[in-house]
Amino acid sequence: MTTGGLWISSHKKEVVHPYVRQDLSETKYISLYAWTQAVLGLSEKDIEERAAHIQRLRWFEDPIIRDALITFCATPPDARREVGRYQPFADIANRAFDLAKRHLPGVPESYPIDDICVVRNDPKHIQRIPEHELGAERSPDLLFIRGANKGKLEGDKPERLRWVDIFAWLEFKASTKDLMTTFNRESKEYGMRKIDEETLESRDTTPDTTPLKLLTAAGPTLETDASSTSLVGFKRSRGGTDDILTNAKMTTLALAQKKRAWGGYALDTAACTYGTRSSCLGIVFDNDVMSPWYYDAAGYVSVNQNLSLVSDFPKVMAILVGFACLGHEKWGAIPAVISPPASAPYPTHFPPESLKDHSFDMVHPNSKRKVRVTLTKSLFTQYNLVGRRTFLYDIETNTVISKTPLVVKISYQVVTRKAEHVVLKLAKKAKVGHLPEVHMWGDLWKMSEGIRQTFYDLSSKTATFEDRVLRALVYTKYLPIKELFSKSPDLIFVMADQILDCLHDLRYKARILHRDISCNNIMYEIRDGRLYFILIDFDMATVVTSTGEPSAQVSAKHRTGTLPFMAFELLRDTTNDVARVKHRLRHDLESLLYVSCWSNISMPVVEDKALKSTLLKYLRTWEADTLESVASVKLSLLRDRDKVAALSYPPAGEHLRPVFDRWFKVFRRGYNRWSNLLDDLEDEDLEDEIPESDLDIETLNGTISRDTIKKAIAGGLAIAGLSLDTIARRYIATLNPSDSQHVDSEDSRDDKPVMKTARPTRRMQSDAPKKTPRSPKIAVANSTSRKQRDTTKKPATEKFNTAKKLEQTALPKQADAARTPRDRKGTTKGSKSNVVATRTMTTRSMVKSVSSKA
Repeated sequence: MTTGGLWISSHKKEVVHPYVRQDLSETKYISLYAWTQAVLGLSEKDIEERAAHIQRLRWFEDPIIRDALITFCATPPDARREVGRYQPFADIANRAFDLAKRHLPGVPESYPIDDICVVRNDPKHIQRIPEHELGAERSPDLLFIRGANKGKLEGDKPERLRWVDIFAWLEFKASTKDLMTTFNRESKEYGMRKIDEETLESRDTTPDTTPLKLLTAAGPTLETDASSTSLVGFKRSRGGTDDILTNAKMTTLALAQKKRAWGGYALDTAACTYGTRSSCLGIVFDNDVMSPWYYDAAGYVSVNQNLSLVSDFPKVMAILVGFACLGHEKWGAIPAVISPPASAPYPTHFPPESLKDHSFDMVHPNSKRKVRVTLTKSLFTQYNLVGRRTFLYDIETNTVISKTPLVVKISYQVVTRKAEHVVLKLAKKAKVGHLPEVHMWGDLWKMSEGIRQTFYDLSSKTATFEDRVLRALVYTKYLPIKELFSKSPDLIFVMADQILDCLHDLRYKARILHRDISCNNIMYEIRDGRLYFILIDFDMATVVTSTGEPSAQVSAKHRTGTLPFMAFELLRDTTNDVARVKHRLRHDLESLLYVSCWSNISMPVVEDKALKSTLLKYLRTWEADTLESVASVKLSLLRDRDKVAALSYPPAGEHLRPVFDRWFKVFRRGYNRWSNLLDDLEDEDLEDEIPESDLDIETLNGTISRDTIKKAIAGGLAIAGLSLDTIARRYIATLNPSDSQHVDSEDSRDDKPVMKTARPTRRMQSDAPKKTPRSPKIAVANSTSRKQRDTTKKPATEKFNTAKKLEQTALPKQADAARTPRDRKGTTKGSKSNVVATRTMTTRSMVKSVSSKA
């Protein structure tokens, strides 16, 4: 469930993922009625009519509601003033639900409103599922739940609710704002006695006889001007903007910090249910002012108009009743394209703990037959809210698809991005190895067909969110690397050797960049007694030209990659409002380094609790806190050899330190030399002809490539007294014959029920050694004898604008004292020295280019 695949638990709110915080800063604010129409199915007219009924029926004067409102507005003087408002608000809401069932038009007298209630939860923590590793223990103030679950919170030994029990959450924030003055003002309009703020008793001996001001559909309405920055309730001549939560106030630091928890509640609701929900709902009360929130894979949506519980009481009640009338679809259930089992139908059994036993149909690409796919064991759910939100299940099918176990990956994909099965088809055509075997695929549902259709006009060229499609992909089930590396961390470099070949061939044979190298995206299997690693999850992959430029315009609004393993340049680009750095092969190679280092630190068994705590605390810096801090950690590893030397490894992985030292050195030396080259170019006459081959941005002049990394790994292993061949033999000797997994041949039909003896595919045969010894071992490429270059043949020398050919790159310029003569050597104009690393640079021609564009 974590982004890195490591068990990292914390009970602090600070572990809210940096991506969630970034997404919260990009929340879309729309008009109140657009929000209620989309989410609650209530138009402006609907709310006005219900509010008019509520006011004529004088809900404000109902004894239960009135007493609860008085308590709510009294504002206890303790440090956490909002605590005193939890139960009064729950009493108000539940009483409103009871009154609505008998009196409000369009409100049913039974399900769903009779099965929905609001309960106080704080200070209880919501029960996390065992797989919920990264999330903190959270305690939302109030919750929307089923009435059947209310009993869990009552009795001598109340239980903790689970995230799966929760429909929506409510959060309260309070200040010293005087709500009793507002309450007394409203009481006067209703012809009711005022309340003494000290004794909370009625001040007057006789009721106020001021005529009741009825609210009608033709009465005052909300201001719907989207450009308005303040408002939100009725325009009242007696009141200014004291009761209004303005957009300006919503941008304060205090509110920004509160949003972390709001995003965390929705994040946990989505992540703890293994894909059962497509969206989440929440309500925030800042004092008496209500802001509804909506969360889904495309982003967060709130309102730029807010209502006061006291001043706009009828409308707030109408909206709360609207929540209680929602069916399972509006509470976030995945559309009926994925159907629940007959034994647990929706809506009475929503939300389920997982999608186990749910089914949907797919079409087999070869036979064109309809295949019924049934989800069984949940394997993985991605701990994120906006984005792909991937979840993985074992499956069963009603017809034979493959001789090997199968899994289905379901995720929300940007509709404009090339589908994963298409990318894999291109890669296999180019004879790239170490790829997963895909059997079926299909698009299930588009988000624009649901609530999002109401939120935004998709036909507009200025659409403010990415439309996403719920996409299913069935492929062969492989094994995770964690258990493998926990027993033998030496095998990390066998994995690295094979994935280096895969990434190289993807780029230069198939012109594809993977762009999301992570621990979760590398699996393995045993093929004919050989350890064979597989690179999966090509959702974020992109096709490039021969020069490494994207073949299609980038449409995604979020930086690609898994946070702990993202290359520094991409992280830096995410944290600053600068021109986007193009994703290059070297970024995937850098991610592979982080995956390998992370695996060596986190996966071997550590008995010493103090050391284990130290290791986990360090790895948290790779994926927690802020994007800027994560980028800083990566920069220190790329620039400072002492930081690399100070890395702590578990005892089982300590002997591999020389390998990582040399591997990090490849990137440190490369980036430093590249920075020096750029310095020298700034000193030259930019009108001179410069060989394009001397400015290879793809591999930084060949210094960060498959071959340089393989050479570094081989050198480090030699220091440790190891070799890839030795590591492979040791592992193979521990295997049992039954460990070898059958593999379908490429020309076999997936839907043939007859079992055949597994044979190596052509791809496997091409990867195998020419002479197979009696003792099977892994085919290992000899990096020292490899003749193939990592870069494609460059065109003839030509004049070009240096500013156009070089990207703005990442690393700040090194201090001159830190640059050795060796670093400076061979970086003069026209030289073909190995140069690597990036920094921010500005040349005269770049300034001219910017000026001309302006």
